[in-house]
Amino acid sequence: MLTWRQLWVVAVLVAVAVPAVAALRYVPPPQPVRGKYEVGVYYFPGWQGPSSWQPLAAFPERKPLLGWYREGDPEVADWQLKWAAEHGITFFIYDWYWVKGATSLMHGLDAYFASRYHRYVKFCLLWANHNPPGTSSEQDLLNVTRYWLANYFHRREYFTIGGKPVVIIFSPGRLTEDMGTPAVQAAFARMRALCVADGLPGLYLLACAGPDAESLAVLAQQGYDGATGYNYPLAGLPGWGSGPYESMVTGYETIWRQFLQIGKLPYLLPLSPGWDSRPWHGDKAVVRYGSTPARFADMCRRAKAMLDAGTPGLVPGMAIVEAWNEWGEGSYIEPHRQFGFGYLDALREVFAGGGKHQDLVPEQVGRGPYEVAGLKPGKPEWEFARDREGWTAGMELTDLAVQDGALQATALGNDPILTAPPVRVDTRQRHRLRVRMRTDGGKTGQLFWAGVGSGLSEEASVRWELETDGEFHEYSLDLQGHPQWRGVVRTLRLDPVDRPAHLALDYVRLTP
Repeated sequence: MLTWRQLWVVAVLVAVAVPAVAALRYVPPPQPVRGKYEVGVYYFPGWQGPSSWQPLAAFPERKPLLGWYREGDPEVADWQLKWAAEHGITFFIYDWYWVKGATSLMHGLDAYFASRYHRYVKFCLLWANHNPPGTSSEQDLLNVTRYWLANYFHRREYFTIGGKPVVIIFSPGRLTEDMGTPAVQAAFARMRALCVADGLPGLYLLACAGPDAESLAVLAQQGYDGATGYNYPLAGLPGWGSGPYESMVTGYETIWRQFLQIGKLPYLLPLSPGWDSRPWHGDKAVVRYGSTPARFADMCRRAKAMLDAGTPGLVPGMAIVEAWNEWGEGSYIEPHRQFGFGYLDALREVFAGGGKHQDLVPEQVGRGPYEVAGLKPGKPEWEFARDREGWTAGMELTDLAVQDGALQATALGNDPILTAPPVRVDTRQRHRLRVRMRTDGGKTGQLFWAGVGSGLSEEASVRWELETDGEFHEYSLDLQGHPQWRGVVRTLRLDPVDRPAHLALDYVRLTP
């Protein structure tokens, strides 16, 4: 029989060898690692409810190790920040939406601010200005700069280059088309002056661009500090279509060298683990098949070699990845069912020197689950008497809330999106769409649908003309004769208007 002292030694050894899996009250603190490089990752805040995850049901290999998670939960953000910091990622680049003073999809960044571990990973913004024509102006650019100054730029965690806060502009062409090059140049100068007046060295603006000499010359004239990319899905392909990820790796390197040969602006190297947008686009999707962590590591090593060589024309010591969580586009490195931590480990190995480490998941420490409610398909009839009933807003739609027994929102542009919660609609039994709504703008509403394994498309949709007098009207459409209304429908998307407007939905029903 063991003495009390021997029992104590055994207990200590067990405690050291096997961490307690049910006693932790929160996400374990990060064990950060970093090399000499700044490694950024784009973050798409598109996963706030069951309707967002529904198109991925046919792609279980993509399921995150956090599950179909509640994005916006600070504890979810802390797992993401922990994993990022432990694999050499130094900053997140949040996709950020603003249209003439209205913001949307803010929950991801709000969770970052509410998290405990945001000090380990800095952040900056990609202004995803998929904005309608005519919405850009000098005054709007000054307004957005004041918003950034008031809310972001003075935070310790904001990522800077030379002390200047970094902002990436997704669609520089939107500014050019709306304002013209001289006006953009003048507005950028005034934006920088606002930052200097507020105690900052300036503002570092990057444009998402392709390797075109003429357009890069325009961007340089407008005053961008550099260029980069969000993604290049067709890199290495002769034209539109699909192809192996290996050719994407070499195609990216070709694009990098084209930028350097043109030489108009410093270039911040972008990386990508792949592309497969079938959840969004179905059979029409571009698919770069054969992506693996090892092949992604090859792309990373090619980028690192150029950075190590001090290649002229590059933003030095820095690279960015698209993306942490573009699950629908098939471009993600967040831990998931198919490859686990493989892509993150590849990034750590190349840019932070690798080394032994432990990749924990919530189940190992008694945390979670974090899955959203409402993933089980429900009846395709929504009355909005008390809550949103699982409907979520996409880009160009804000202020989504139930008031006075109706789902109300503000459309910011020409393509506002409402997504229904998961459904299972037998099209033989339900073929009548009934929508009762009011709006003060727009010409048409549109319903999209998709089955398992197919993406949303214009062919599988129906439009109707709107009454815009601000009163409720019922619209009733018979889908029985529509050639694409067949089989079982799993995904529904409603574009309630096609112009900026205020709107309210009393009910949406699919009936016999």
